Amino acid sequence: MSATGGGSASRSGSPARSGGGRSRAGSTSSKSKRADDSGFGSLTTGGYDPATWALRPKEGVAKRLELPSEAYFRDDDVKHQFTRRPGFNASGKPIKVEVNQYRVQQIGHVDVYQYSVSITPLPARPIMIEKIWNTATCQAKLKEQTSKTWIFDRRAIAWCPANLREMRVRINIDEAKGYEPKEENMFNVVIKPAGTIRLAMLRAYLNGETDFANPVLECMNFLDHVIRETPAKQMQAIKRLFFPANSRRGDLSNCIEVIQGMYASIRMNQSIKEGGCGLGINVNVANCAFWLSQDFEQLAREYLRLYGERSWANLDYGKMAEILKPVEKVLPNGTKRFELSPAFKVLTKLYRIKFVVRHRGKENDRENKVYTLKRFAHHPDFGAEGGNAKRYSFEMKQRNGQSRKVSVFDYFKMKYNITLQYWRLPLLETSRGGCFPMEVCRVPRYNRYPFKLSPLETSKMIKFAVQRPPQRRADIQAKADALQWHKDPVLQEFGIKMDHQMAAVNARLIQNPEIEFGDKKKHNPGTSGRWDLRGKKFVKPNPVALKSWAFVSVEQCIDRPGLDRFAKAFCAAYRGHGGKIEKEPLLLSYKDHIQHDVIITEAMHETGKANKASPQIIFLVLKDRTAWIYERLKKNADCRWALLTQMVQLDHVVRAQPQYCSNVAMKVNAKLGGSTSRLAGPSPFKVPTMFIGVDVSHGAAGAKASTSMAAICCSIDKDASYFVGDAEANGKRVEVLMPQNVRQLIPPMIKTFHQVNRCFPKHVFYFRDGVSEGQFGHVMDYEIKALKQAFQQETGGVIPKITVIVATKRHHIRFFPDKSCADKNGNALPGTLVDREVTHPFQYDFYLCAHVALQGTARPVHYHVISDEIGMKPDDLQKMIYHQSYQYMRATTPVSLHPAVYYAHLAGARARQHENIATSDQVPAVAKDWVQGHVTGWGAKTQLQTNTSREDPTECIPLLKMGGEEARNDMRHTFRTGMWYI
Repeated sequence: MSATGGGSASRSGSPARSGGGRSRAGSTSSKSKRADDSGFGSLTTGGYDPATWALRPKEGVAKRLELPSEAYFRDDDVKHQFTRRPGFNASGKPIKVEVNQYRVQQIGHVDVYQYSVSITPLPARPIMIEKIWNTATCQAKLKEQTSKTWIFDRRAIAWCPANLREMRVRINIDEAKGYEPKEENMFNVVIKPAGTIRLAMLRAYLNGETDFANPVLECMNFLDHVIRETPAKQMQAIKRLFFPANSRRGDLSNCIEVIQGMYASIRMNQSIKEGGCGLGINVNVANCAFWLSQDFEQLAREYLRLYGERSWANLDYGKMAEILKPVEKVLPNGTKRFELSPAFKVLTKLYRIKFVVRHRGKENDRENKVYTLKRFAHHPDFGAEGGNAKRYSFEMKQRNGQSRKVSVFDYFKMKYNITLQYWRLPLLETSRGGCFPMEVCRVPRYNRYPFKLSPLETSKMIKFAVQRPPQRRADIQAKADALQWHKDPVLQEFGIKMDHQMAAVNARLIQNPEIEFGDKKKHNPGTSGRWDLRGKKFVKPNPVALKSWAFVSVEQCIDRPGLDRFAKAFCAAYRGHGGKIEKEPLLLSYKDHIQHDVIITEAMHETGKANKASPQIIFLVLKDRTAWIYERLKKNADCRWALLTQMVQLDHVVRAQPQYCSNVAMKVNAKLGGSTSRLAGPSPFKVPTMFIGVDVSHGAAGAKASTSMAAICCSIDKDASYFVGDAEANGKRVEVLMPQNVRQLIPPMIKTFHQVNRCFPKHVFYFRDGVSEGQFGHVMDYEIKALKQAFQQETGGVIPKITVIVATKRHHIRFFPDKSCADKNGNALPGTLVDREVTHPFQYDFYLCAHVALQGTARPVHYHVISDEIGMKPDDLQKMIYHQSYQYMRATTPVSLHPAVYYAHLAGARARQHENIATSDQVPAVAKDWVQGHVTGWGAKTQLQTNTSREDPTECIPLLKMGGEEARNDMRHTFRTGMWYI
């Protein structure tokens, strides 16, 4: 049933803000200037992230396909020759581990013929293309030409072993379904030869006999579709994931469920030397969140119960209809208008959800027809009752050819003899123009949940997903067996053979380092991957003794005796680790009705006045983990006063355990300029060396905080253990670090390095997090080019040697060692290195497991050296990266990622609190009532209302400056040169 009527909701966005930004960074608002200053050249004027140009190497190639970096070059790109592997690791203890990759033993020796499939007129919905291909008429035409198997990419390309001439067929979708045929549902399908897939070209590339070229890419694209053809027909397929009918599932809430599926993707590797053909199938367990399948009105009610106000906890359908009605608002001029209710605004999160209709009278083939919710037909223009089933009407044609208006309620009574029970609820408008009552709709399974999970849901997800290595290995093998490669008729026809067992790989166990603390004694953590801080002094305590500092009870969450007890426990722990304390801290408390910015301001002034010195650090005791309170306090302390703060939770403060105090002491010591430990022995660097960690993070999809955040952290000491950091806005979902950010953030760090070491670095290791193979070229073109310009400017023309390493954990490779080289849980020991089998055939990459997994199966880090001017031997480079994971400031274990990248993660996350947006935009809806009338907040007052381009994602509002006009210079200097983000 199609219906018209009702208006679309009016949308008013908050005006863009600017002003008060950091002087060291910021994008320009002038397009003409942007083209010159951004460093992206003409690419920025089109409003695109340059990296997105590389996301799809060629039209018709599957996005899910894992390809080497060579596949993403465009004709106008600089053809970077990424570093070739200089050799394999020969040090450490040789061990064997299994990896969840299955070798492709053979890919056939016959050519495959590729065909283009064009359909006219082009269907409005992509799913119709597949339906047209699968019609009996089309399939009969294909079988008439050949008995060979056809593979269709469900868009525009097909493959077949037979060499055929052009085919044409006319298809009527209505006739195929048994309906009365309509001219608008007639389609002409043309299938004509488009080339030949020569698998010999792929074999030549994997053997190192030829460079990467389009024929190799076409081979990989074909093979990806071949291995997915049969599983996609037998299981629910979503991009790279497959969900068998008997998949394990669990409820995360009354609205969301988690379903365990499998990930499967073909990849290039080095298996030629191990009995493979240079290809492998990476299979892994995948857990995804979906909307819980149920009746639509039930899902809507449960969603309001969970994510709305507390008064909605016992919501029934009658009350639900009431709170969804438009609310009347009186304007300043005295006129009245209806606006969307708070409950309705919460419900809009269901937009884009899929549903099916289930009312009587529908034909069988339409029972499973899937619709997409475009919006709720409940616009305030319908008046006080909203657009319910009795108020929403449409023109219905009668048998005599005339039309009359009929309400949705009357239509269902007349057409289907259904009396709607919940007619007061909003109607569902679909992307196809249809309109349905909630009670005749149902949300099917496999409806992806696109939002961030709540803390409770995340906890349940972790409990569901966590698996120790033996269990995970068994599950992966079971899922690989379910693919039944040996029985797959499509693989057999194309001559593809698979190994049914996980690949056993030669690996290396790198010797762990020894740790040195302030006592100069060496401590060997061995393969346990952890050490004890008790009785140990920091290798470098705070340079300036604490004398102007305070402990603050926020919202009077703890009494003075309790606060004093924790302060004494911390002082004892800090002194025990060598920390310098000249004067006991001041104890302060503020009532719960005091604004958070006032707490920071008064605590700072009282501390400074009592000690006649600028506050060095202030501890803030918070009663719970409420994120927005933490963020507001940090924003005021960082951006207004450049005041170092340390948040502590009430539960830990009450217990005041020594271990907690020691953990806090490590963070405080780093913020004040100290270091926890260092690697024992002489410095591994023969020349002055700097490590740079870079991370670009993005706001959650659909969130107001959609600005991308670029964070850079640089080491400044000879041991490469102490990192200063900074961050800046990096456009809207722009992954490549914008060159102006490099040129503005890096120079102060180069100067700091020079001040500490009396020289400039000669070697630089640039660790980049989170970029895909398709973005390697852009890292070199934009980021490294700007980095060299920054060094050239600061050093008077001398550019250090730079080695660029991309580090990522977003992959599906897992290690399964035997008991002789595994920990008690079955995980790989720290220092386990794999640089064979699962790595690139020629380029310089490796997998390193540097940490101990506390639960579940450890995920190794994939390091890819894309440029290596320094030229360290593989053994030395890999050992250096592993050993430095023991220097992470706030842990007594090695960490999985190189600390430079970890610190950049932390700096980027903290920079979220520095966004120049109104306080109200950073407070969740459930807290709005408390905030209104109580919170003004610093940062919202100084913002100007200017428009920024919505078309150009490289344009953004700069972050607030760390330390505003009111900040003291000495505090600003201490803040910027300390590890404020840790």
